[in-house]
Amino acid sequence: MSDPRVELQAEVDVPRKALYDLVATSEGLASWLDEVEFRPEVGAPVRFRMREAQAVGEVVAVDPPQHVSWSLDWPEGPIGTLSVVAFDLVDHGRRTHITVRQVGFRTRAQRDLHEELWRYWFARLLEAARRVVGADVTAAGATTALGTSTGEPPTGAGSLP
Repeated sequence: MSDPRVELQAEVDVPRKALYDLVATSEGLASWLDEVEFRPEVGAPVRFRMREAQAVGEVVAVDPPQHVSWSLDWPEGPIGTLSVVAFDLVDHGRRTHITVRQVGFRTRAQRDLHEELWRYWFARLLEAARRVVGADVTAAGATTALGTSTGEPPTGAGSLP
Protein backbone atom coordinates (compact mmCIF):
# COMPACT_ATOMS: atom_id res chain seq x y z
CA MET A 1 0.00 0.00 0.00
CA SER A 2 1.56 3.31 -1.05
CA ASP A 3 0.13 5.58 1.68
CA PRO A 4 -1.19 3.69 4.73
CA ARG A 5 -2.68 6.74 6.45
CA VAL A 6 -5.68 9.02 6.33
CA GLU A 7 -4.97 12.74 6.67
CA LEU A 8 -7.38 15.69 6.49
CA GLN A 9 -6.57 19.35 7.10
CA ALA A 10 -8.34 22.67 7.46
CA GLU A 11 -7.68 26.28 8.42
CA VAL A 12 -10.01 27.62 11.09
CA ASP A 13 -10.43 31.30 12.02
CA VAL A 14 -10.36 30.66 15.77
CA PRO A 15 -7.70 30.51 18.49
CA ARG A 16 -6.01 27.15 18.85
CA LYS A 17 -7.19 26.63 22.47
CA ALA A 18 -10.88 26.86 21.50
CA LEU A 19 -10.39 24.37 18.66
CA TYR A 20 -8.28 22.09 20.86
CA ASP A 21 -11.18 21.80 23.29
CA LEU A 22 -13.32 20.35 20.47
CA VAL A 23 -10.89 17.45 19.96
CA ALA A 24 -9.45 16.93 23.44
CA THR A 25 -12.35 17.20 25.89
CA SER A 26 -15.34 14.97 26.39
CA GLU A 27 -17.73 17.92 25.93
CA GLY A 28 -15.98 19.09 22.76
CA LEU A 29 -15.88 15.63 21.19
CA ALA A 30 -19.56 15.12 22.05
CA SER A 31 -20.40 18.21 19.97
CA TRP A 32 -19.54 16.33 16.75
CA LEU A 33 -19.49 12.60 17.65
CA ASP A 34 -22.63 10.72 18.65
CA GLU A 35 -21.46 9.50 22.07
CA VAL A 36 -18.17 9.95 23.91
CA GLU A 37 -16.30 8.54 26.90
CA PHE A 38 -12.97 10.39 27.02
CA ARG A 39 -10.49 11.80 29.54
CA PRO A 40 -7.46 13.69 28.25
CA GLU A 41 -4.98 11.61 30.25
CA VAL A 42 -2.39 9.25 28.79
CA GLY A 43 -3.57 5.67 29.28
CA ALA A 44 -7.23 6.63 29.84
CA PRO A 45 -9.74 4.49 27.96
CA VAL A 46 -11.74 6.05 25.12
CA ARG A 47 -15.04 4.96 23.62
CA PHE A 48 -16.91 6.65 20.81
CA ARG A 49 -20.19 5.88 19.12
CA MET A 50 -20.26 6.98 15.51
CA ARG A 51 -23.79 6.22 14.34
CA GLU A 52 -24.30 2.56 15.26
CA ALA A 53 -20.59 1.65 15.27
CA GLN A 54 -18.58 1.60 18.51
CA ALA A 55 -14.88 2.52 18.57
CA VAL A 56 -12.58 1.88 21.53
CA GLY A 57 -8.99 2.62 22.43
CA GLU A 58 -6.84 4.51 24.87
CA VAL A 59 -5.26 7.95 25.00
CA VAL A 60 -1.67 7.81 23.70
CA ALA A 61 -0.50 11.44 24.00
CA VAL A 62 -1.79 14.78 25.28
CA ASP A 63 0.10 18.04 24.67
CA PRO A 64 -2.30 20.99 25.08
CA PRO A 65 -3.13 22.97 23.06
CA GLN A 66 -1.36 21.40 20.10
CA HIS A 67 -1.74 17.61 20.10
CA VAL A 68 -3.94 14.76 21.27
CA SER A 69 -3.91 11.17 20.04
CA TRP A 70 -5.48 7.85 20.90
CA SER A 71 -5.45 4.26 19.69
CA LEU A 72 -8.61 3.20 17.89
CA ASP A 73 -10.23 -0.10 16.99
CA TRP A 74 -13.69 -1.51 16.34
CA PRO A 75 -14.69 -4.39 18.67
CA GLU A 76 -17.19 -5.74 16.13
CA GLY A 77 -14.67 -5.77 13.27
CA PRO A 78 -11.10 -5.21 14.41
CA ILE A 79 -8.59 -3.50 12.13
CA GLY A 80 -6.10 -6.19 13.17
CA THR A 81 -3.18 -3.89 13.95
CA LEU A 82 -2.49 -0.87 16.14
CA SER A 83 -4.27 2.16 14.67
CA VAL A 84 -3.73 5.65 16.06
CA VAL A 85 -5.75 8.83 15.49
CA ALA A 86 -3.92 12.12 16.06
CA PHE A 87 -5.09 15.73 16.01
CA ASP A 88 -2.44 18.41 15.57
CA LEU A 89 -3.17 22.14 15.81
CA VAL A 90 -0.75 24.87 14.71
CA ASP A 91 -1.17 28.64 15.18
CA HIS A 92 -1.23 30.64 11.93
CA GLY A 93 -1.75 34.18 13.20
CA ARG A 94 -5.47 34.51 13.97
CA ARG A 95 -6.17 31.16 12.36
CA THR A 96 -5.41 27.59 13.43
CA HIS A 97 -4.31 24.83 11.08
CA ILE A 98 -5.84 21.50 12.17
CA THR A 99 -4.80 18.09 10.91
CA VAL A 100 -6.42 14.76 11.73
CA ARG A 101 -4.35 11.73 10.86
CA GLN A 102 -5.06 8.03 11.29
CA VAL A 103 -2.33 5.44 10.74
CA GLY A 104 -2.13 1.68 11.10
CA PHE A 105 -4.14 0.03 8.33
CA ARG A 106 -3.37 -3.44 7.00
CA THR A 107 -5.21 -3.06 3.69
CA ARG A 108 -6.06 -0.39 1.15
CA ALA A 109 -9.76 -1.20 1.69
CA GLN A 110 -9.44 -0.39 5.42
CA ARG A 111 -7.62 2.85 4.62
CA ASP A 112 -10.15 3.86 1.95
CA LEU A 113 -13.12 3.17 4.25
CA HIS A 114 -11.56 5.17 7.09
CA GLU A 115 -10.77 8.05 4.75
CA GLU A 116 -14.43 8.17 3.72
CA LEU A 117 -15.51 7.97 7.36
CA TRP A 118 -13.08 10.71 8.45
CA ARG A 119 -14.29 13.02 5.67
CA TYR A 120 -17.76 12.77 7.19
CA TRP A 121 -16.69 13.13 10.86
CA PHE A 122 -14.09 15.84 10.12
CA ALA A 123 -16.82 17.85 8.36
CA ARG A 124 -18.92 17.49 11.52
CA LEU A 125 -15.97 18.73 13.60
CA LEU A 126 -15.61 21.78 11.33
CA GLU A 127 -19.35 22.44 11.59
CA ALA A 128 -19.03 22.26 15.39
CA ALA A 129 -16.24 24.85 15.19
CA ARG A 130 -18.52 27.09 13.14
CA ARG A 131 -21.39 26.58 15.56
CA VAL A 132 -19.47 26.85 18.82
CA VAL A 133 -17.13 29.68 18.02
CA GLY A 134 -18.56 31.13 14.79
CA ALA A 135 -15.39 30.14 12.94
CA ASP A 136 -14.62 30.67 9.28
CA VAL A 137 -13.36 27.29 8.04
CA THR A 138 -11.64 26.41 4.78
CA ALA A 139 -10.24 23.13 3.52
CA ALA A 140 -6.48 23.07 3.12
CA GLY A 141 -3.69 21.10 1.58
CA ALA A 142 -3.58 17.47 0.69
CA THR A 143 -7.25 16.58 0.59
CA THR A 144 -10.20 17.23 -1.66
CA ALA A 145 -13.38 19.00 -0.54
CA LEU A 146 -14.63 17.79 2.80
CA GLY A 147 -18.30 17.65 1.88
CA THR A 148 -21.03 18.21 4.40
CA SER A 149 -22.46 16.32 7.32
CA THR A 150 -26.00 17.55 6.92
CA GLY A 151 -26.99 14.28 5.25
CA GLU A 152 -26.29 10.70 6.14
CA PRO A 153 -22.83 9.28 6.73
CA PRO A 154 -21.11 7.80 3.69
CA THR A 155 -21.69 4.18 2.78
CA GLY A 156 -20.12 2.03 5.45
CA ALA A 157 -20.08 4.78 8.06
CA GLY A 158 -22.52 2.96 10.29
CA SER A 159 -20.99 -0.43 9.68
CA LEU A 160 -17.71 -1.72 10.91
CA PRO A 161 -14.50 -1.58 8.89
